[in-house]
This record gives sequence, structure tokens and C-alpha cells, in this order.
Amino acid sequence: MQWPDGLEKMVTFGVSLEVRGTVKGAWCYTGQMEEHSATYRGIPMTWEEWTQPIMDYLDDRRATLEMSRTMSQGERAHFKGNTYDNAMMMLSYQGGKYMTLPGEEYRTLKEWVYQYFRTGAAPLPYSGEIPDGNYEFTIDFEKDVEIVAAPYLKEEMRQYNAENNAAHNKDMGRRQTEKRFEQLEGDAWTTQEIYAQGFSRKTLDKFVEHGLIERVKRGHYVRKSV
Repeated sequence: MQWPDGLEKMVTFGVSLEVRGTVKGAWCYTGQMEEHSATYRGIPMTWEEWTQPIMDYLDDRRATLEMSRTMSQGERAHFKGNTYDNAMMMLSYQGGKYMTLPGEEYRTLKEWVYQYFRTGAAPLPYSGEIPDGNYEFTIDFEKDVEIVAAPYLKEEMRQYNAENNAAHNKDMGRRQTEKRFEQLEGDAWTTQEIYAQGFSRKTLDKFVEHGLIERVKRGHYVRKSV
């Protein structure tokens, strides 16, 4: 959002403490930065309007992939990975507008992106208006900020991290596995077919562990849908 320096961002979002927050609901908004303040304004938006540019982009990329006869397997995997990266970015940002997404909605829409790119026919999981289109708030960096002594901050943060790092690391591991999973082509495989696409036994086991694929019998796997 073109912050002039890190202070305003830390004040607004609390990232100086590295506290991992959770979003309570989807919200579409713009941000207006001033010298001493930041104002966030909700934008009336529907799921259909927000996702239409994403579908247009995925349709174009799918058509390019289908028409190509010269891409190697590695080039196709790179093309797909780049497509998913851009589509996921569009879920959060488009043309000066931002979208916050809670974890469940993010994971659901991520699966929708994959299915729509693959088939061109996946139904949109959400519809209608996105809430709080008229909500807005302003952070005044001078009036709304108080610097206080925090003699026990390190101890408190150490305790916080001890309680939350395990869950955080597990979530990070899942996201990394999902990122790798985006490169897997097809919907059913033998073990050797998965190996042939460049995946190790450890990665295959993680796909199973995180519920991305299912072992139907010894040496045979199928893709699981959310």
C-alpha cells in the first residue's frame, strides 16, 4: 500500500509485535494514506463482481495452455504455478481495491481457483453482497498512539510464541504443501506416476497427511476435493 516507512504500518496492524491475528470476516476496501493518518473505506461489492476478473484471467490462461503444443512438462508446471500465484493475488487485490479473507473462505476460494482453472466450470462457492461495504475507519498516527513502557514484553511474547508457534508452524507446513500440490497434474496416479512428476516419497506422504490426495489401495492415489 506504498507506506512511506514501516512505522505507520506497524501502528495500524500491530506487526511490530509479530502477533498473528485472524480476520473475522470478508471485507472489500480501499486505503487512503495521509502524512499522519490512514483511512480505510469499505466498498459495496458482490462475490460475483469480485471474482469475474479472476475467471476471465483463468479462462485466458487455460486457453493458452490448451493451445500450446511446445511446452515441456517443466514449462507447463511453471505456467500453472504462475497462474495460481496471480489468481490468488487477485483474490486479495484488484485495481486499487483490497479484500480481507478469513482462513476458511481463503481455503475454499483457493480450491475453487484450482478447480475453475482445471475445468472452467467450477461453481462459485459464495454469492451475493460482501458485508460491511459502507464501513470505514481512520487511524491517526499522532492521536491514536500511546507509547508505554513494556518491561515484560519479551517474557510475554516468549510465552505467546511458545503457545502459538506449534499451530503456526503446522499451518505454514500445510500451506507449503498446498503450494507444491498445485504443480501435481491429473486426478489419479500410481506411486511411480507421482514420482515421475518430480515429487519425493516424503512429499507424497505429506499430500496424504494433509488430505490433498487419498490412498485408495496400495500404490494408487486419487485427488480429494474440498
